[in-house]
Amino acid sequence: MRLLALTLALLVTAAWSQEPKSDGEGPPPPDEAVVIRVYDGDTVTIATGDPVRLRWVNTPELRPMEAFAEEARDLAASFVAGKLVQLSYGDPQRDGYGRLIADVVINGVSLEEKLLEAGFAHIMLIPPVEDGLEHLFEAQARAREAGLGIWGHERYQGALHITSFHANGRGNDRADPNSEYLRICNITDEPVSVGGYSITNIRRQSYSWPDLVIPAGHTVQVHSGKGEHQTDPTAQLKIFLGSDSPLWNNTRDLATIFDGTGKQVDRRLHEVKGR
Repeated sequence: MRLLALTLALLVTAAWSQEPKSDGEGPPPPDEAVVIRVYDGDTVTIATGDPVRLRWVNTPELRPMEAFAEEARDLAASFVAGKLVQLSYGDPQRDGYGRLIADVVINGVSLEEKLLEAGFAHIMLIPPVEDGLEHLFEAQARAREAGLGIWGHERYQGALHITSFHANGRGNDRADPNSEYLRICNITDEPVSVGGYSITNIRRQSYSWPDLVIPAGHTVQVHSGKGEHQTDPTAQLKIFLGSDSPLWNNTRDLATIFDGTGKQVDRRLHEVKGR
């Protein structure tokens, strides 16, 4: 058993730089499995070949490299690499990339909680959201109060944090501006009202947000085109900025969020290298 664990751990180390691939719907997911690959802090691969995305947290990205991404990956690897873990799922069991969405637990301790305690992750909730997550919010609050990890970085000082920036949407974003969007998370432990907030692009064009309350840990998708705002937190929150054409340059742009007083909340650069 020790030899197997060591072999699997070596496989993990060799595969750190490889991004996991979606494998579609697949068979019913297992309740437990050995972790054979750690891609980053919130994504691992189990012995079935399934990539697994942690359900309740988000960690900094390795591509492009963000502050504390390597530390998050290394902590995850030390905790689960080559080990048998317990997995529990919600609905849906897989995301749009075919990854399993699961809690990853060893001896009653979740990887999510370990990452939060170290300050290498923030809570990120995608509906439907279950009760019983108080321990995760408490772990996040302790790390924030101590200024650990990401909580000492400038991008995590505001109420909102841009977790992903899809400036070049799938398909033709000129035909459908809504294919480009940002996912933005409330990283506090209180609801945030974003009426009066705005977002600008690199050309300093500004777009106002509607009245909307983002519960603690929840995200909102901010789409460029037209549509009906989704304000019910039991589903994915969505804002539509109302543009007839794309707002973001496919190769390089900068999204900056401002609150109602004009104070910068967060900003994120989108840049395609080598072009």
